[in-house]
Amino acid sequence: MITCGNTFLIEDEDGYDCHLCIVITPPTYGEVVIVSITTERGRSEMLVRLQKGDHPFLEYPSVISYAYSRVTTVEEIETAVKSGTAIPRADASGKLLKRAQDGLIESDRTPNWVKLRYKEIMAANTSFS
Repeated sequence: MITCGNTFLIEDEDGYDCHLCIVITPPTYGEVVIVSITTERGRSEMLVRLQKGDHPFLEYPSVISYAYSRVTTVEEIETAVKSGTAIPRADASGKLLKRAQDGLIESDRTPNWVKLRYKEIMAANTSFS
């Protein structure tokens, strides 16, 4: 069962790199919002910077790349896990989850439709806001 705070290594569209993604909403009508963590680079968005220890998987300075945030379905994640294109990792801490959620709204790089769906999902689940 996919829940808020779950993390997964998910292959990029080309199948070359895996990025750690965090589910930042509870499943609502079968949908969740996820954000992607990438290695920090010179042109990275620096809004939410992460270090080794912020999550057990992180070894290098990293950032949440809100430009890659998206709405997906629980079914899509579960299918990816079964096929091996997504690998579950340790859940995000409450602190990391909150930073990821706050950054999604604050970031200028988050697609507007993702922000809108995030707000709708969170409004439907007031215990998570």
